[in-house]
Amino acid sequence: MLMLHPSFKHRSPKTWHKVSVRVESLMTDAVAAYLADLTGAGLEITSPGHDLPKGEKPCRTEKITAYIPIGLGRADRRAAQKKIRTLRKFLAELNLFFPGCPVPELHTETILEEDWGEKWKRFFTAFQITPRLTIKPSWEAAEKQEEKPGIQRAVIEMDPGLAFGTGHHASTQLALMLLEQLFHNGTAKPEKVLDVGTGSGILAMACGIYGAREVLALDNDPDALETATANILRNRLEDTVKVSGLDVKALKPAFHLVVANITRDTLAELAKPLVRLVHPGGFLVLSGILQGEQGHAIREIYTKQGLTCLKSLAKDEWAALLLQKI
Repeated sequence: MLMLHPSFKHRSPKTWHKVSVRVESLMTDAVAAYLADLTGAGLEITSPGHDLPKGEKPCRTEKITAYIPIGLGRADRRAAQKKIRTLRKFLAELNLFFPGCPVPELHTETILEEDWGEKWKRFFTAFQITPRLTIKPSWEAAEKQEEKPGIQRAVIEMDPGLAFGTGHHASTQLALMLLEQLFHNGTAKPEKVLDVGTGSGILAMACGIYGAREVLALDNDPDALETATANILRNRLEDTVKVSGLDVKALKPAFHLVVANITRDTLAELAKPLVRLVHPGGFLVLSGILQGEQGHAIREIYTKQGLTCLKSLAKDEWAALLLQKI
């Protein structure tokens, strides 16, 4: 889900371990949750019937794909290899809790950044992600959509660069759906918005397009900051959406809307700071959460902070929450 951005020539190309785990579907939630925590990024979950070994009968299996970055230093490479070993141990131990299920199959390969660009372009195509919003890469024209009375359509043109968030992942789609519903529910639009872990900037840009007056897009990854800045300029949203590497805990209240599409552990850790930043009567949109135990846990953490859960959406293995600070 990564592509070399032309403006990244100032540093050496990155590499990643591409990690693919084939599991029996009963084990998908557990493995996906572990990989999300291990990598701190999004996952791809597919049902790879066509990938079955020759002669093997089809069964209810799924393939989970994630990427572990490999740093340039020796210590960074050792840390990446340690994550692979930790994952192997987890998969071996997990099988003890699922008697009768086949042992998860782990495959890894090293992906070079410069070899990924053209492959990514073939995967990332223009598509309508919500009733009002189409996402398209800069190298492709958006298909003309049939106009519907009362619905004003918009297009976000973007390149993912080295940051998570193209709209293809279910967690991003769910967050965009909740944002669209919130901004078009007939009440006053949230004016001041904070996007935590902005990645490519897709959620921050959507808020700007939907009518927010001021959007602050935060990320602690320099590549994400550069990618988001380029996408915001490409969509002429620089007057509305600002990018920053500030620590969220250093911000002052209050925002009418805070959106965070990040990992479960980070959402749990930042619960108090995020709730503190929400204006009374304001909203929180949380995504990047697996359905089931994770979703229930995050919902409980935030409702204990005084928020009310107004709506939850789910797609595939993922869930997103809309909460309000009363």
